[in-house]
Amino acid sequence: MPLSEEPGLKFIIVGASIAGLTSALALKAAGHSVLVLEKEEHLCGADTIPSGGARVPPNGCKVLFDLGLEAEIRENAVVGEGLMMYTYNSEGKDEGWEYFGLNLWDPELLIEACGDFLQMRHRDLVHILYNATMKERGTDDQSGCLSGVVTILFDAEVTDIDCDNCVVTMRSGEKHTGDAIVGADGASGLVRKCLIKEHDSSRDDAFTGLAFYSANIAQSIAIGDDELTKLYQYPRSNMVTLLVGNNRGAEVFLAGKDRDIQLCVYTPDSPQDGSWNEKAKRDIREVVGPCNLLMQKLVAHAGPSTCVQIKDHCELNSWVSTSGKVLVVGEAAHPFPPISLHTCSVAIEDGAFLGKIFSHTQDPSRIPEFFNAFEENRCGTLAALTSFKLRRAMSTFMTLPDGEKQISRDAMMRANHAAGRNVLDAPEEDMHTLWENLRKVYGYDPADAADEWWVSWGRFRQ
Repeated sequence: MPLSEEPGLKFIIVGASIAGLTSALALKAAGHSVLVLEKEEHLCGADTIPSGGARVPPNGCKVLFDLGLEAEIRENAVVGEGLMMYTYNSEGKDEGWEYFGLNLWDPELLIEACGDFLQMRHRDLVHILYNATMKERGTDDQSGCLSGVVTILFDAEVTDIDCDNCVVTMRSGEKHTGDAIVGADGASGLVRKCLIKEHDSSRDDAFTGLAFYSANIAQSIAIGDDELTKLYQYPRSNMVTLLVGNNRGAEVFLAGKDRDIQLCVYTPDSPQDGSWNEKAKRDIREVVGPCNLLMQKLVAHAGPSTCVQIKDHCELNSWVSTSGKVLVVGEAAHPFPPISLHTCSVAIEDGAFLGKIFSHTQDPSRIPEFFNAFEENRCGTLAALTSFKLRRAMSTFMTLPDGEKQISRDAMMRANHAAGRNVLDAPEEDMHTLWENLRKVYGYDPADAADEWWVSWGRFRQ
């Protein structure tokens, strides 16, 4: 069916990402028509490229469950219980590397948030969202209204965007016109670049000097190694293992239905500015530097890897075009470092909020108002997370160069462990502020927030 003949408003979403597919699913439930344009030939790219990990904290988990996806999500996830901290390098000690201690997620916080910390494969999460989005059109269970329609095109690279007239031009020369355009094509995507250019921003993304490698080790291979088998023994099986080092670090965790090992390495040894859909040019074994026995075993058994640079992305002046008809969501709006705890949940919340707010209108003249309301509300919610300093807090903490700050970090973790506290605990006043902020982040409900805006403001402007 041509987009012009489909129900509701006509949305064009650039990018079949987590944010893009969640937006499509939520907008479909709100009765709108959605065309998703994905430049890759296959969902998540070629199968020969390893899937990265996806950590979904309670706020994102809760939204996925509310979308009716709990069974599929739980089938493809490991429930995380906390962190285990070690040194990255054994520093020549015969007894091996140092264990700093545990940091367990607060059960009370999880109960309040109505969710879990889930460890998944990125590819699995995207496929679950895709399958839900492409289910046959029917009646929305909550509203009783006929749902909209979603069409997803692959090998459909967008090369130009007319923000004023809502027209996208494909590499093939084909053009698509809608009522609104949603950019969900990531921090390096075309839609974000268009907004930067439109707002006359002279700022460029800055390299931090660290690259991020991602690789997988299949369980069938891992259990044949005595050291890697320990990762499958409780409690390590339900923990993220963090290795802290001198300008280096790593995160290791089990993910997905097959419980394969996800290996994430921070390294200064690769200048490649790659992507999630291409193999790393340098083998992961060449970039890990001096490391402990666990790391040596992991990289020895790792399959192909990907490499992306960790960047200080310039801040957009606005997530909305001057025409009010183009909006960016997810990583295109607020990029986080790779494997950040909040990357997936924030993208999921964006999509859920967008769909819910547009459940209140089918009037194309109100799109600029609703897009600006989206930005205002989401920016306020994410303020505690989206400054670059806070976004990179964990990766910076893990990769501190040897020196005064590193010594202080290690002493803090040793003291906490000796006292029986969580290894990342801070002074009481700081912890109180931290937990209050976490309760706000994990207790947030995007659908409720969108409805609150409508009741307080939107319904009076019709």
